Amino acid sequence: MFKLNHIFPIFLIWSLVLFLSNSSGVPQAVSGAPGEANSKSCTNCHNPGGNFNPTIGLEVMNPDSTLVTTYVPGKNYIVRITVKAENNPKSYGFQMVCLTQNNNQDMGVWSGLGDKVRQRTILARKYLGQSAAKTNGIFTANWKAPDTDKGSINFYIAGLASNQNGNTSGDNNVTGTLTLNSSAISSISENEILSKVSVSPNPARDVLNIAGENISNVRIFSSNGRMELNYNNVQNEINIQTLAHGLYFVIISDVDGNVLSRHKLIKL
Repeated sequence: MFKLNHIFPIFLIWSLVLFLSNSSGVPQAVSGAPGEANSKSCTNCHNPGGNFNPTIGLEVMNPDSTLVTTYVPGKNYIVRITVKAENNPKSYGFQMVCLTQNNNQDMGVWSGLGDKVRQRTILARKYLGQSAAKTNGIFTANWKAPDTDKGSINFYIAGLASNQNGNTSGDNNVTGTLTLNSSAISSISENEILSKVSVSPNPARDVLNIAGENISNVRIFSSNGRMELNYNNVQNEINIQTLAHGLYFVIISDVDGNVLSRHKLIKL
């Protein structure tokens, strides 16, 4: 006959096994986003791994299902996550969070959650994950872009291919990132001053002088929308020596990520 003090440890161990093998996702942040604990990842629990070799894809689409690479402030989009793997895993799971690139501010405004998708608040951020495992690995939700231009936005995603053997061994995970630039980057035709901010000289060779109120972040993008430089806590000037000659876009934001001004810049 078991004594009471033996029953509790056995119950605790059994509960832990059930928790770790739960197909409804984990309450920890494991998407690979900045600010998550290094010790919290799918690999730590699902180890030793299997031979599924999973891949993960993320698509952001207009309501008519056309793919987008930039966002328009305040607009609604469809987000589709697809987890695939070799050797026929039994099911798939995922986790995702959406953050601004310059200060990791949560941009998770989710609705219309698809089949077996749910939202959790972790680390004061809104994460999406599976509410139950899916056999086809496709998860969808609607995402609303921020009402104002927040610069580039990163979607951090993690996927899991599981053998559903009742414990955490034999599964494989994968992570990925998708970046959406603001549509304002590609639409800048002339300098747009939304606050009292000045950028000089222009054209510039080595140093760019930044002056104005509430300035915190300065990002410089190439003409194809790729971010080349990202400076936080800007005081008076930034070094642009590493930039190649050509046309660039300068986006200046405050500490909350609100855009103060946008500029075309010629690098000599």
